[in-house]
Amino acid sequence: MVSIMDIFNPQVTKSAGTVTVTYCHGLYSGTCTYEETTLQGTTKKFKQRFFIMTHCDMDDVIEYLYKVGEINGPSDLQKIDHLIRDHSRTQVEGGVNPETSGQ
Repeated sequence: MVSIMDIFNPQVTKSAGTVTVTYCHGLYSGTCTYEETTLQGTTKKFKQRFFIMTHCDMDDVIEYLYKVGEINGPSDLQKIDHLIRDHSRTQVEGGVNPETSGQ
């Protein structure tokens, strides 16, 4: 599914357990940073990998979305919060290869 966020040409980079999604479109840019974490169960020895968002600087992206009419003001705060979180998480999950994880 195509999202308004795709016009920002998201790029995923990984470095030492940190995954960063960078959004750029003209003069507008932003980043979302995640830390990769792995947990292993005590009774069942399955490992589970997940990502925790630790930083998000999307002011320019929000400004652009406001200018193009995708959001209309403070009343759309929850909408934009979900849009950014869901899109960046999808980029992280699609951009990190489990075989190379942890290197």
